[in-house]
Amino acid sequence: MKIATRTAAAALLISMPMALGACGSDSKPAKADVKAGYIKAVKKNMGASGAKVPDSLYKKMADCIVDESYDDVSADTLNKLKDGNVTKDTKVKSEDKDTMDKASKTCQTKLADDFKSVG
Repeated sequence: MKIATRTAAAALLISMPMALGACGSDSKPAKADVKAGYIKAVKKNMGASGAKVPDSLYKKMADCIVDESYDDVSADTLNKLKDGNVTKDTKVKSEDKDTMDKASKTCQTKLADDFKSVG
């Protein structure tokens, strides 16, 4: 009886961290949610100057940046992006900032012709 009880307790202790790891901000949000939050944050940060940027360009940029960086950025940073409350003062890990900066530069190059049309 003691062996069965100990085995059950050990199984519970081993499985508990795995179950807790799937909860909260430790799990990455869906890419679509991160993209939507990214667009919201960029529009908010650009203010009136962003009015002449077409929504299609915001979408292309969000798609590119999130697709380029999603796998390499922490769940914490992705959740901040998803919430759409990111500013230049938002605290993120330096590795995440570097990854996002690299993705942004890559996407600016890929979408250079689209940016030219905005003026």
